[in-house]
Amino acid sequence: MLDTLNIQNSMLPTLIHPVARALRLYGVDAQALFIEVGIDSSATGVPTQRIPQSRFSALMGRAVELTGDEAFGLAAARQLQPQILLALGLSWLASDTVYDGLRRMVRFARCLSTGVEIHLEEEGELLHAWLYGSLYPPRPVFAGRDYGIGIVMQMCVHTLGEELRAVEARLARPAPHNPEPWQRMFGPTVRFDSADTRVTWRLADVEQPLVSGDPALARVTDERAQAYLDNLLSNSLTRNVANIIIQELPDGAPAQDRVAQALKLSSRTLQRRLAHENTTFSELVSEARLELARAYLGQQGKSVVETAYLLGYSEPSTFSRAFKSWTGQSPVQYCAAHR
Repeated sequence: MLDTLNIQNSMLPTLIHPVARALRLYGVDAQALFIEVGIDSSATGVPTQRIPQSRFSALMGRAVELTGDEAFGLAAARQLQPQILLALGLSWLASDTVYDGLRRMVRFARCLSTGVEIHLEEEGELLHAWLYGSLYPPRPVFAGRDYGIGIVMQMCVHTLGEELRAVEARLARPAPHNPEPWQRMFGPTVRFDSADTRVTWRLADVEQPLVSGDPALARVTDERAQAYLDNLLSNSLTRNVANIIIQELPDGAPAQDRVAQALKLSSRTLQRRLAHENTTFSELVSEARLELARAYLGQQGKSVVETAYLLGYSEPSTFSRAFKSWTGQSPVQYCAAHR
C-alpha cells in the first residue's frame, strides 16, 4: 500500500541550497527561516539525511510570504547547479541527449523526492513530460510545485541552453498576477489552472546530440544513483513503521510499543531513530490516517462512518474533527468535492 500512498515523503537535503541562495538575493535570512520551519541546515551536506516534504513545503510557503514574490519557486529553480542533484545531475550532464537526461530524471526522481513521479509520453513529433506531486500537505504550496518543474527546465537549459523552448506548458496552479516569470521559463504558451502539470517539447529538439555526452561516465553515475535509491527505499525506518501502522489501523490506534516490538526494537530506540529521520510516531499515525482518509473518502461506496472505523477511530465524530483540522474541510464536504 505504501507504493500508492505518500507517507512522510522526504527530499534530498541539497535541494534547499538553491532556495537558500534565492532567499539571500531577496535579503531574507535563510538560516533563520530554516530554523523556523524545523529544517536542520547542518544535515544538508549529508546526502544520507533527508528533509521531510512537509517541512520543505512550509519553507516554500514562508519564502513566498517573506519575499512577496509569487514566482519564488521559479527564482529558486534558476539557482540550481547540476551538482546539487548529486549522481543524477552528473548522469544527466553525461547523457547523449536531453531526452536521455529526462529518462534518467524519470528513473531516479525518487532520489530527489519520494513524493514525485515523472512520466514521459511521445505523441507524433512531440514529447510530453508529466510531473505528479505528493498528496501531502492537504493545502498545496504552489511555489514547491513551481520549484519541482523548474528544476527539470533548468537542467534542460544547463545541457542545451536557453534555445530549448517548450512548445506548451500546463501547470496545476492558479494563474499568477504577473505571468511573465512563467512565460520566461516555459515560453509564451503556458496555461494555468490545469488539472495536471505537463511540459511539451518537440522531439527533434530534445533528441539533438549533446557535446557533453559521455556514455561511460553516465553508466558509472547511473550505478551510484541506483545504489542511493535502493538504499533509501529499503532502509527507511519511517516507511517500515508507516507500513505497520497502516496494517494495524482497522484494529484501533496503533501503540508505539507494539510497533517497536514488531520491528524488534525497544520503544525508546524506535523513538530515537524516528527522530533521526525527522519525524515522530504520532506524526506518522496522523499522516497515515490522513492519506488513507483521503483515499477512502474519494471512493464511491465508502461512508464517513466506515472510514472512521477503518482508521481506528471508535467514534466518527472524533474522526470528523481530526479530518477538518488536517484539511479545513469536513469529511462530508471532502466527499462532495472529490467523488
